Amino acid sequence: MRRNGFTLIEMIITITVVSVLFLAIAGFVEFGARGYVDSADRQRLQNQARFALEKMTREFRHAVPNSFETTSLNKCLSFYPIKYTGFYIEQLDLDDPENPILTLEFVLGNDGISYPLTFDDKDFMVINPSRIEDLESGSPQRLSLKDESIAIDSTGEVLSTVESHSIGRRHFVFNEDNKVTYCISGSLLTRETSSEGTVTVAEYVNSTDSSFAYEQASLQRGGLIHMNFVFNLGDEVSEYQHDVQVMNVQ
Repeated sequence: MRRNGFTLIEMIITITVVSVLFLAIAGFVEFGARGYVDSADRQRLQNQARFALEKMTREFRHAVPNSFETTSLNKCLSFYPIKYTGFYIEQLDLDDPENPILTLEFVLGNDGISYPLTFDDKDFMVINPSRIEDLESGSPQRLSLKDESIAIDSTGEVLSTVESHSIGRRHFVFNEDNKVTYCISGSLLTRETSSEGTVTVAEYVNSTDSSFAYEQASLQRGGLIHMNFVFNLGDEVSEYQHDVQVMNVQ
């Protein structure tokens, strides 16, 4: 009498075939999932890198000319953002012909400002800065705006002469406490100011292969910042070499 069913050999063969098919399908699914994860990691890494480079580029181009300085073996770059900028006019006072006095009248060029302006003891004006030292204490090109005789209003306030002059008749106002410092620290790119503290701009930075470099302005061009960044996330590596020419309107 014949009985319906599977023999032990048939069951083993069936289980083996099903297992092979399952492993093949699982491998295919795993390959696809891994490809998706790698693609997502790559996209996240590139988006982060583009954001960080774009943010720094915008800030660098709106900094006081030649206020850049690299420290910590080129792992940090600091600068002063422009608070106000404008033009000045040289005027020669001939009321006393024997002792003519050269004065400067300043006008701000920012949009959306209201007068009269108020300044604190950390606000300074600088004319024709050629290096970071021109913005620091003791520089004859740095003028305190806390002094009432240097107040700026809608008509432009007369100011005594300075030791350096700008070909483009430009001046820049900055706040000493608003100095910005970008640093590569461990696997992070950070931005630090005295008012905001330290915030993280980007992660997964290869600090060994990443750095800043700054070339001083010349007669032919403005200052030039070189940014070399390498980002690592798992097996994904993205390398960026980006140069920014900062303004040098003097």
